[in-house]
Amino acid sequence: MNRVLITGANGFVGSNLCRWFRGRGWEVDALVRESSDLHFLDGLDVRLIRGDLRFSDRIDLPAGTTHIIHAASLVSDTAGDEDCSRNIFDMTRSFVRRIIASGLPLQRFVYISTALAIGFDGRDISEERRGRPATFVPYVRHKIRTENELRDQHAVRRFPVVILRPGDVFGPNDRVTCARVLQTSEQGIPLVAGRGRLRFGYCYIGNLCQASELALVTPGIEGRAYTVTNRVLPTWRDFFHAMQDGLGKRQKVYVPVFLARVLAAASGAAGVVLPLVKDKINTYRIRRVTTETTYDISKTIAELGYAPDDDFERQFAEIVAWYKTERARGWLA
Repeated sequence: MNRVLITGANGFVGSNLCRWFRGRGWEVDALVRESSDLHFLDGLDVRLIRGDLRFSDRIDLPAGTTHIIHAASLVSDTAGDEDCSRNIFDMTRSFVRRIIASGLPLQRFVYISTALAIGFDGRDISEERRGRPATFVPYVRHKIRTENELRDQHAVRRFPVVILRPGDVFGPNDRVTCARVLQTSEQGIPLVAGRGRLRFGYCYIGNLCQASELALVTPGIEGRAYTVTNRVLPTWRDFFHAMQDGLGKRQKVYVPVFLARVLAAASGAAGVVLPLVKDKINTYRIRRVTTETTYDISKTIAELGYAPDDDFERQFAEIVAWYKTERARGWLA
């Protein structure tokens, strides 16, 4: 029976990967910290591996591990350079060195990166036709740095890495973005800036899970990177309205783009003066929702056999249903 080790297994992406692979008959080793909240793994028959990737030399890797998906990562568009370096690049480099030193018979290592590594604000963005650089965001900068490190390891040591670059990943268990969007909807705060008619690189979590399995088992693709989104993409208006409608809310006031940018700049300035203030908007987020960003996934479809589920209306409903359940059970602050 196939076995996979998944890092960050208690988080949004990791917990969905665990559920996907168990549903497909894989044995799953779930790497989690000692202090992790494990309720996303409730009811799943996975083997918990306790360890902290910041101290990879102390992790007891299961003997005979052949497949790894590295999903653990700091995910933030506001985190500083030091935090991103430590919790993205340093953590991954240390983990890879631990794997190599252990002598595991590793066949495939899938790294979950970000489509922002090849840019944003463009249509059909690819490695050959890049979008506007997002390297002003430390999170993106250190994801790119990590990709380069892994590709170097492949070139020098034949480390069997495959890189996945998902777009904007949404789905159940997403406390970072979806829960906050829905909480904002409940507060009656407008979500749509401008007309909201621009598309974005929406990637449902189930599609990322499918691509992850294909990246583990497709032969001869080591050292390559694949972008992952839905094939049929919604607009920001589609997404935000679905979140609002799911909670019985309706946006009555639409914020003009210029005003949204002014508010974002003012919010950023307030954050400098009052660092404890948690920004709900910033200039980067406004740029994202007021520019069209789509990615070319033809290579992913052709080389991996990727067949995305494009029913985003059902997917939006699943997100809202998860949120309501999570809130009712007291798991959301």
